[in-house]
Amino acid sequence: MHTYSAKVLEKLNNVTIKVGVFRAEGEKQEQIGEYERNYPSLFNTFCYFSRGDKEYALYSRNYSATRVMELPNCRDLGGEEPSNGGFCPTDFYVPSYIELETVLWKDRIWRRRVHEPRPENLLPTTMKRSLTDPETRKQTEIEEPTYPVSPQNYYPFGFVAGCVWGDDSTWKIQYLDLSDAEKGIIKRDERFGYIVLTSKQRLKDAVDMTDYDPNEADPYTRISITIEKRFDLQTGEMLDY
Repeated sequence: MHTYSAKVLEKLNNVTIKVGVFRAEGEKQEQIGEYERNYPSLFNTFCYFSRGDKEYALYSRNYSATRVMELPNCRDLGGEEPSNGGFCPTDFYVPSYIELETVLWKDRIWRRRVHEPRPENLLPTTMKRSLTDPETRKQTEIEEPTYPVSPQNYYPFGFVAGCVWGDDSTWKIQYLDLSDAEKGIIKRDERFGYIVLTSKQRLKDAVDMTDYDPNEADPYTRISITIEKRFDLQTGEMLDY
């Protein structure tokens, strides 16, 4: 299993940095590309995701635009254009999931979706437990194997935190439609309103996808987002930033 990441290679001047893109597999890491970013901080503006057998990343070479990079060739596919009034990204998150099945007692199957799977979720496991047979009332020890029945999949949407240049010092959370990302098309909107990422969290930790399950039979499309609010202590009034 391999991963991709980006890190600052060098500072070129007061506002421009050179960013390297790296591919890692196990303990082996190699640089596969680089780009220049016209802002002195990278923040968390590189986020890997895949679509079928194709690999991509959200990234920001211009501080006021979100773009799509094709991997592993690091080719720019398109996205937002730089703008003085553009939304300046500081953090990206594209949620992922895997489908797991567990064989329960008497071969019943329990299938479920696990979001942000850990490495151990990608491998078969077996749990032993004891139960009482309702017919014989005898204690029985059974094994319940669990195994993945899908690869790790990424949703056709994501989230971005950032701000319009000069509005204030907080990071707002917005929605990204990535359904046409492979064509270099990104659609961003403020469907959640004016909500602020907490100063102590990464975006991926603020968005909870636990209950999200868009299956056709019974879609459940609720998510939870941890946000920051300010109040006047004397009056209890909620304040604008």
